[in-house]
Amino acid sequence: MGNIYFISGPCGVGKSTLADAYAKHLANTGARKQVYVIHGDDFHAGFVETDYKDSFWKDGLPSDFVEWEAILKFNWECIIDTAGKVLARDLDVVIDYVVEDELPLLQKLAREHNAGLYYVVLTASAETITKRIEERGDTEMVERALFLKNKLENLPENQGHVFDNTGKTVSEEVEELSRNMESYRCSVNTGVCGGTAETEVTCDGETKQGTTVYYRDEKLTIRSMLPEDATVYFDTYTSYNWHPQMETYENYYKEQQNGERLVFVPEYEGKVVGICTLVLHPSEGPWGGQNIPEIVDLGVFFHIHKIGIGSKLLDVAEAEAAKRSDTVFLAVGCHSGYGAAQRIYVKRGYIPDGSGVWYQNKQLDQYAPCVNDDDLLLFLSKKLR
Repeated sequence: MGNIYFISGPCGVGKSTLADAYAKHLANTGARKQVYVIHGDDFHAGFVETDYKDSFWKDGLPSDFVEWEAILKFNWECIIDTAGKVLARDLDVVIDYVVEDELPLLQKLAREHNAGLYYVVLTASAETITKRIEERGDTEMVERALFLKNKLENLPENQGHVFDNTGKTVSEEVEELSRNMESYRCSVNTGVCGGTAETEVTCDGETKQGTTVYYRDEKLTIRSMLPEDATVYFDTYTSYNWHPQMETYENYYKEQQNGERLVFVPEYEGKVVGICTLVLHPSEGPWGGQNIPEIVDLGVFFHIHKIGIGSKLLDVAEAEAAKRSDTVFLAVGCHSGYGAAQRIYVKRGYIPDGSGVWYQNKQLDQYAPCVNDDDLLLFLSKKLR
């Protein structure tokens, strides 16, 4: 499953330069060694225009508006068609072009290919944009660029997705975006994107704000976490005579919002029935500090076992991990209570990492004393590519 990384913004802001650099970053650091880049302006450049035209831009709009509408439609058809062919080959695609009201086209593309959509609106100070355009010799584009800068920065769907590169080098842009890219993830289900703006998904007739949907069929939806989910987990696990901590689940939500952890919440027929999380940059365990994602706290409520929800949660978690690394890991308890989980992981291709068993977050030395409780763990890893 590929990802779409879309960089919008006015002309003169450095979209194409950033697109090339970010694609190279993905190819060098991610699980995917080939990434396809689409510069939307390349399609526009195919149209050769007469030299004998009045000023092309008037009041921030093209003077030959009918012609421009046709060109714009053609450009977007080419972008969507080409990106679709790339995603069909399970590759990531990085695209740069101005997005004004075309976001639903990108969301539809992502839905059709079950792809992640990351949406960045690049901007810079008016002085920076003007200087860059004038250095290119395209002074007639300044008015249009500043018009778009103001428009794009203020569109409701762009809130939380604006990235100001004023004073930044391309390397600094790539570093900052790669560190925070999860915050630029866009919902594929509505015309409003993620970030700080509210998105919505309707489950069983109920509208829930601020969610990302990772999977959906007729009965099962796997979505991101909502604040009220913490109470569901606390109450359910308390009913099992376990000893859950409310703070654990509240922290899961906070870490999700901070881009540190993905939380996958399965709803079956509209009711929460389990949990799975993916720590994006774990600091503990045999792969701590290596930016290899870790699956943590996979569980399905007792009353709904054996219908495939746990397996689907793993599918989603592995797919999200594969966007960031060619490996994912997890820890499983050693006592018989984890026997079913141990068998499932082995069948899915997970193997021991060779570090032996760990106890209370530390690698256990040979012959060291321990207790066969929930803190005695074996780490397993799986190659995703």
